[in-house]
Amino acid sequence: MAGRSGHVDVVNERRLKPLYDNLDNGNYKMALQAADKLLKKHKDLHCAKVLKALALLRMGRRKESLAITEDVIEVKPTDEATLSALSICFREMQKPELIVEIYSSALKNQPQNEEFHTYLFMALVRIGNCKRQQQVAMALYKAFPKNPYYFWGVMSVVMQGLTSVDTKLASTMYFPLSEKMIERMVKENKLDAEAEVILYLMVLDYLGKHDKAIEILDGPLGKLMNSEIDGVLIRKAELFTKMEKCAEANNAYRSLLLKQPDNWFFYEQYFTSAFKLLDASWTPPEDEQEKSKLGEVDHTLDLVVSFIQEQIVTEEAKSKNSGDAGVDRSLRGPYLARLELIQQLTKRGAGEEARERIGSAQDHIRHYHSLFGAKFCCYSDLSRYTDLLGDEDGAIFTQSLVEDRLPLDEEEGLSIATSIKGLQRHLSTIQLSRRLGIQSTLSSAEKLDVAMEMAATHRQSLRFAAGNISADHQYADDYLLLAVHILLDVWEETGDDQHLWKMIMMLEMGITNSKNNSQMKLLLMRLYCVASVFGPIPDLFTSLDIKHIQQDTLGYNAASFVKSLGHFSSANSLYNSTLRFFTSNHKDTTEHIIAAYKFGSFHKIPEFLSFRKRVKHSLHFAQVTVEKMLLDLMLESENNSKTFEDIVQDMEIIPANDDTDWDDLRDNRDLKFFITWSPQERQLSDEDIEISSQQEKSWLRLRSLSLRSLAAAAHLSPQQVSNETQQAETNTMAASNNGESVDKSDILKRLLEDLTSHVGTIREDPHLDQKYCTQGPPKTNLSEYLAGKHDVILTAGLKMVLGSHEFSNLSSDDSSYEETQTMISQAMKDILSNLQESLRRSRRSLIIEKDGKKTFDRHILPETVQLVETFIFMILLSSVCFKMMKKVKQAAQKRGKKKKGAPPKPLPAVIDQFKSYMEEFHILLEGLHMAVMDTDMVFLALKLDHMQLTDGDHECFTEEEERAIWSKVEESYQESCKEMSDALKGKIEYFVSLKL
Repeated sequence: MAGRSGHVDVVNERRLKPLYDNLDNGNYKMALQAADKLLKKHKDLHCAKVLKALALLRMGRRKESLAITEDVIEVKPTDEATLSALSICFREMQKPELIVEIYSSALKNQPQNEEFHTYLFMALVRIGNCKRQQQVAMALYKAFPKNPYYFWGVMSVVMQGLTSVDTKLASTMYFPLSEKMIERMVKENKLDAEAEVILYLMVLDYLGKHDKAIEILDGPLGKLMNSEIDGVLIRKAELFTKMEKCAEANNAYRSLLLKQPDNWFFYEQYFTSAFKLLDASWTPPEDEQEKSKLGEVDHTLDLVVSFIQEQIVTEEAKSKNSGDAGVDRSLRGPYLARLELIQQLTKRGAGEEARERIGSAQDHIRHYHSLFGAKFCCYSDLSRYTDLLGDEDGAIFTQSLVEDRLPLDEEEGLSIATSIKGLQRHLSTIQLSRRLGIQSTLSSAEKLDVAMEMAATHRQSLRFAAGNISADHQYADDYLLLAVHILLDVWEETGDDQHLWKMIMMLEMGITNSKNNSQMKLLLMRLYCVASVFGPIPDLFTSLDIKHIQQDTLGYNAASFVKSLGHFSSANSLYNSTLRFFTSNHKDTTEHIIAAYKFGSFHKIPEFLSFRKRVKHSLHFAQVTVEKMLLDLMLESENNSKTFEDIVQDMEIIPANDDTDWDDLRDNRDLKFFITWSPQERQLSDEDIEISSQQEKSWLRLRSLSLRSLAAAAHLSPQQVSNETQQAETNTMAASNNGESVDKSDILKRLLEDLTSHVGTIREDPHLDQKYCTQGPPKTNLSEYLAGKHDVILTAGLKMVLGSHEFSNLSSDDSSYEETQTMISQAMKDILSNLQESLRRSRRSLIIEKDGKKTFDRHILPETVQLVETFIFMILLSSVCFKMMKKVKQAAQKRGKKKKGAPPKPLPAVIDQFKSYMEEFHILLEGLHMAVMDTDMVFLALKLDHMQLTDGDHECFTEEEERAIWSKVEESYQESCKEMSDALKGKIEYFVSLKL
């Protein structure tokens, strides 16, 4: 029978092969046809049905696919091919719970199938059911007694502790239970793998049993720890540090440094333990046996200095014995450790003692530069110690470095290195001089000359790249970056945008020679965005090959600007690609966790959980989500038969429910990606980063409240959203009000109060107008948004909706009848007056002429884009009011017809006022559209000959190069104008149709 079953499997596999091939190649229609053809002959071939369902799913026919898989589940298949295909289907449907169902069912039919047990366990990992994981793992171990299965169960218990909301329960039940489970295996002498020992140590760490962990490492189980060099000693050193056994930790790290003298982490821990011993006046035990057991401990300053000096002597001896080749292979660690020791002593107020015992910091820095000045890492190594130079004149110190470097050739008045080593040594010297503030003392004109000299040196030094591929970093790239950084100083001092365009042109030329230099590309992106030119950004961003977590850490460099500069199509594309990463993160980390179980890498599982949580609560994720929804509201509402209310319904926005977990938000932006050689006082500080993070959260809250308020307004429209959405909203509000029903208008009132309160908090923020360096975090739109009174306009629009809704439910006899009309009238006046003022401000001339030179105002575009958004949101709110006013008018006319012979009762005054409001709003709307078109026409009328992007004093750029940049500027602005115009056209047509 077994042979016959195997024969059937082979035959079926041959029949199914065309389906698999077509699915793998993306030919889903052909796969569907092949499945239908096969099922005509073999109706009960369940695997073919599932593959048909998979083809339908990938064609976007989800409901049909789900119906087929449900039919197959009812049959309770047990063949591996069908179950595997179903698993793939359910993973792509994002229904992992159904994978658990099919393998649970299969196990009932084949309880001794080992593979089904393991597949069920992994399916439970997908849904995070740790309790059932434990049960399945122990049942699996009972049926098939293999160590990995047992430790799957142990790790499942640990996971229950890690995911438990009650930390006390984790420390008193889950972690002690997992410890006992492992101890049982130890007693039975069944612990035989390093992964199992690491899990044991991990559990003991959670319990704080560090003494016991050290005993294990010193015992026979420690011998299993052989995958990492000195792994046992490293773990013991870490445990001693946690236990604050400074003497033991010092001895451990001292021993590790003798074996690995270039490990900087070991040096840091060694110094930490040594200074703690110094502070505690620790002395070695008098008992010789204990002293011998403890080993050498550097508990005095003399011992610490002696140890570091010995490390350096050893390193110098190795270099001397190796000749010239040995110099290049010298380890930097011991030399940097000496500087670190001097710095630690200086911070402790023992600078003079450090000088006496170790020597002058200046001499050691010079010595380090003489050894490693030709390495790219020289500046980053020494930059943290430049403050040790004290009052010594920086220029004199820099000159001493110049004397140590390799000789330079004089070419065309420039100092050009004669070799790659000389070039790098020259660069490190200039970088250190900038760090020391030498260039800060120069005038703007002198800085400009230095920048141009650096740019010229870059061009001359490109000869060293001859025959080299366009690698990530060409040897001369830093000359150009230095030139741009110096120009940044000049630009920030003078405010002359011609320096901005010089930097852009320099970087454009730089990336033609170094196509993969990410520093140049990101800085060029930032400068283009500062110039309100987004057109070149998508290509630059794509060429950076941003992947996976970099979407979160670096994505802000594009996402923060794309919408505010009017490139709505690019914004939609960028937001979608970013959201795909975030939405797939849970699935991806689950696959990593499954792989960790399979290969016994249990210590990685908590890291994956932490990573998942960090990404889930990403500030960038929340921002992109809100901005994408606002963009859809702006572009899709009242477009292609989709009403404002339809869009809100499709988005499934529940205004009463704030989905953002504000307390857990994590700012994952990498704000220190940019290289900078500026003095310490001009570096981005931790305080700047914290202020930026808080402002980003304030901006997010403002945008989130705006989105929810707009959705709440849509819910008040007579053209109501679906019953399901209304019911969900009702349930949410009832839950938050102890089961009491809440009127929909109350939701909008609360949101309006929250919005007003939040804006008030923002206005009081002392850091509202905080400025950062260009390489720092992008500034939020908060100050510009408030300066343009967009918050005032939005709140007035929401008040108009609230008033209109209240008025539509009043009769003329109600006491608040006149008061409500007055409120609506005032809201309409506020909207019109503030929109008129904002429009007047944004219609200033795009072209600026100063000292006979023409350039353009880069601030107008973002102001206009924000105004377009606000106008469109006002159109949407006005449409809701229009439907309410229409309802009021029809009701009044109907009541008038019932009284025959009586003169018609006049309509409420607010109806005529609303008509006037709509007419005036339409005039302003046309004015905005004209302003957008005027910007486009200005570019069409301009001639490059009449425009000057740069001052022309330094002949660094050809006319063709300047023309190419201008062309990019022109195309970008025209694209922004086109997209704004397209967005307005549809809304104007819709607005005109609103006839009361």
